[in-house]
Amino acid sequence: MKQILLRQMIIDISQIEDDPLAFEFSLEPAEVDADFPNVRLLGPVLVAGKVGKDLGKIAVEGTVSGEWELDCTRCLQPIKEQFSLAFDVDYVPEGGLGSGGEAELDTSDLDADELENGHVDLKRLAREQLLLNIPEQIFCGEDCKGLCEKCGANRNLIDCKCGQEAVDPRWAALKNLKDS
Repeated sequence: MKQILLRQMIIDISQIEDDPLAFEFSLEPAEVDADFPNVRLLGPVLVAGKVGKDLGKIAVEGTVSGEWELDCTRCLQPIKEQFSLAFDVDYVPEGGLGSGGEAELDTSDLDADELENGHVDLKRLAREQLLLNIPEQIFCGEDCKGLCEKCGANRNLIDCKCGQEAVDPRWAALKNLKDS
């Protein structure tokens, strides 16, 4: 397997012969254009893998790894995590996924993308993999109490009395029954 050093992070598929090309490079957070909500990259992102020809497709597989900081879904406290995201993406020639009309897709087509001008943009691929793998929910702990709906205090840090003070007058009679 040939090892290539990438500066542009764009591979011209005409460079790919029978043997796959190995690649490895790092991206600074600013290069990734990581304007993701509630997520911050804490350092360089390492992208490594190989690209090769496979049955009329260009197969790219590898990993994207680094460290990010995510906000807890309940209390918004920052959580630092290491990540290592494996990917396996196939590229087909332009128009290979259907053009303008209806096309029946196979499950293998869900991990496929179209080549743009005969090039694979690895920087764009790394950014897509980061976006696709951001967790929908992440918690600082299983027992996270979240934020108070009234005052906004972090209930993990202080025990606000907002929930005990206000009683809806329509339920006041029931509260009296409970106290008896």
